[in-house]
Amino acid sequence: MSISSTPEKMPPPIRTTGALNKRLLRKGIGSHRPLWLLWPGLVLLLVIVGIPFLIAFYISFLNLDQYSLRSWLEAPWVGLSNYLAAFTNGNVVGASLLVSLGVSLGFSLLTTLFIVPIGILAALTVNTPYRGRAFVRILYLIPYVIPTFVTALIWRMMFLNGTGLVDRFLAAIHVANVNTYWLLGANSFWAMVIADTWASWPFIYMLTLAGLQSLPSEVYDSAAVDGANFRQKMLYIVLPHLRHTLALAVLLSTLNHFNNFTLPFVMFGTPPPIQADVLPLNIYVSSFQLFNFGGGAAMSVVTLILVLIPGFLYIRSLRLSEVKAS
Repeated sequence: MSISSTPEKMPPPIRTTGALNKRLLRKGIGSHRPLWLLWPGLVLLLVIVGIPFLIAFYISFLNLDQYSLRSWLEAPWVGLSNYLAAFTNGNVVGASLLVSLGVSLGFSLLTTLFIVPIGILAALTVNTPYRGRAFVRILYLIPYVIPTFVTALIWRMMFLNGTGLVDRFLAAIHVANVNTYWLLGANSFWAMVIADTWASWPFIYMLTLAGLQSLPSEVYDSAAVDGANFRQKMLYIVLPHLRHTLALAVLLSTLNHFNNFTLPFVMFGTPPPIQADVLPLNIYVSSFQLFNFGGGAAMSVVTLILVLIPGFLYIRSLRLSEVKAS
């Protein structure tokens, strides 16, 4: 008795994904993307951002105060007078737009300059695994998760004249007098920089650590085999790998410090010292304490233009780098 086996039928070949996509496109399936799903987000963005900006831009050309606010559409048209007054005169209790712009630029650039090396060094300390690394990472995030309002209150108490921790510590090590004024005069600017540096360096740390974790360990091993020391690894491996991440971190950090309102508002109150009269605080005082809504709107428009310039340059540089890479 012989057993004859019939040959099994082979299954039909499975179409590849590329061939299937081409067939669907030939039939017209998937060629029309559901772009209408973007309309709710666009409408919401227009309502929240677009319309208020257009209103603020229109108000910046009006002589609008507390007396004409109810009928603001009929307020007197003054043209560019609000812009000229903002650049030259300033408000009654504060600085002009140019002075506040200088304070904001110095504050944002100095703070970013201080926090970048701190964030990079902190990221390097927790990049490689060791016992207790997770706990150290949690400690590094404490300044960043504390609300800005609480941070400003803490540093305001620390900078109090005579009784503050900063004055007492500096007097104990014979660096400064116990009666140094940090919340008034020229020292107010440095008090603001110190407080914001302590609160914001974990932002650079988190972005840098994310970039370091994306670098394969084999790269370090190859560099070690070639005899590279720590400085050479940093200069020729780590920093070139992190250049795009650090560029984005520096841009976002600078813009965030430039628009920081809560910290100087809580630390110094209103009106603040001239040395700490940042642009957002100047706009607030002009608009909601002096009721010069036209001047406040003019300064807001100028601030928006200044903030858009570095963002536009960064996006353009990314596009140029992508074109060169392709």
